[in-house]
Amino acid sequence: MEQLKAIDFSGRNALIVDNDPDFAADMKSHLLALGFRADTASSLAEALELANKKQFDLVVTEILLEHQDSGFLLCYEIRKQSPDTRIVIVSGISFRTGIHFDLSSADAKTWIKADSILDKEIRFEQFDHELLRLFRQGE
Repeated sequence: MEQLKAIDFSGRNALIVDNDPDFAADMKSHLLALGFRADTASSLAEALELANKKQFDLVVTEILLEHQDSGFLLCYEIRKQSPDTRIVIVSGISFRTGIHFDLSSADAKTWIKADSILDKEIRFEQFDHELLRLFRQGE
């Protein structure tokens, strides 16, 4: 977390999209502690409605929302609307379905419009490391 203090997240907007209210609340608290302003949504439709009203610097989304691919659709729409938004998928899909997604191949990067994919069991220290990488990359 010491390295994260080198990046000022204050004034930046984050959107957390997850239908698990406990996860969304924990992630929101964590992002607020880092200095983000944070909104939450529990569905693709709700997330898109918020994204049409406000510019987000970071979107953290689950894949499995109201449909099995809602998170992927959200990533596509956010990327189309706002190419500079950092998008992190934090999903329990591999635990729930046995299917593992990653961005290690060029093919995956063409259809998964996220900057990073993490398992939901991730510790906040690992998430913070990913944030640091993504925001340093973009500056």
